Amino acid sequence: MDTVFQFTMPTKIVFEDGAAFHAGDQVKGESVLVISDPFLYQSGVARKIGEGLGGRRVAYFSEIEPNPSCESVDTAAQAARDAGARCVIGLGGGSSLDVAKVVACLVSNPGSIYDYYGGGTKQLERREAQLICIPTTAGTGSEVTNVGVFTNRKTGKKVPMLSPLFWPDIALVDSTLTHTLPAAVTASTGMDAFCHAIEAYWNRESQPMCDMLAMRAMKLILENIKTAYDSPQDAQARRNMSLASTLAGVAFSQTRTTGIHAVSFPLTVEFGLSHGEACSITLPAFIRISEEKKQKKMRELCGWLGFADVPALAQAVEDLMRSMNMRTRLHEAGVREEDIEQIAQVGLEAAIIQLTPAEMNRQTVTALLRSIL
Repeated sequence: MDTVFQFTMPTKIVFEDGAAFHAGDQVKGESVLVISDPFLYQSGVARKIGEGLGGRRVAYFSEIEPNPSCESVDTAAQAARDAGARCVIGLGGGSSLDVAKVVACLVSNPGSIYDYYGGGTKQLERREAQLICIPTTAGTGSEVTNVGVFTNRKTGKKVPMLSPLFWPDIALVDSTLTHTLPAAVTASTGMDAFCHAIEAYWNRESQPMCDMLAMRAMKLILENIKTAYDSPQDAQARRNMSLASTLAGVAFSQTRTTGIHAVSFPLTVEFGLSHGEACSITLPAFIRISEEKKQKKMRELCGWLGFADVPALAQAVEDLMRSMNMRTRLHEAGVREEDIEQIAQVGLEAAIIQLTPAEMNRQTVTALLRSIL
């Protein structure tokens, strides 16, 4: 048998404009904790979500920072315990959604996230609280994955955490929440979704269902991201970007990501790039080397997307990024020649880097990084 694969997607996806403001239709239990970043709380969006929960007891935790730390997770978990939360709603970008995943587990598992992650000796045994994720960006796909990424301040490293308990029960994908995104966030999160899609597609663990989802996602992003960037109130472009992000999220939830994400971890922690920026800045370079072990598949993708070959696709992606004022060279983010070896070392410590369709070792990774310095 040439094709053997497994596909697991236990999350119910509700894709509908306005769905976020009727979350009460989906919530079980009478006590809810809504987790968001400070902006979504202060702007009233989080409270508007809470007001749509049908009179349930609602508490709010709004101290989520970008690239959330384990300390933030523990503070949010205590808020959930204090509220007796039977439902945890993550509202926002990937940071809020990732924190909601582990907080929903820590309601009924004792201790700190450090007990279960980053060298911890315990296993998360159960999740009793319902978990609902509502993305406000079109990019991370976290609402349909079982992965959370957290910054371990004890080691100074950003590391992913996987658990079957992290699958959200429900993902409410409401593109109207993305209409007010700043242009830079539209660009960075949208290109993050493109990274998810192409990494799922060329992944050494790729499979036919993920390929179809990833191909559709890439096409939607290339056709809509610039419109969403230039005309933020264009409802159809926003809807298509939300769809692309969700499709890409489902795709990489089955395969994991590859070298782009592995190298992004030190770029985020050590140089302060947003997650989307840290991924997309190396995207064209990784596209250029993708033919090394996936030549036929990458050429098929180029045909589907309307490009003559892989170099043409890489150049088009780079040009698209520049048209949205995104950084395409590492020196633009403050990286120096003497930083290259350390970035490569940290990237190579992530197991996912070996899912890249090219040889990944110190020599090849440093060469790639130098090519975009």
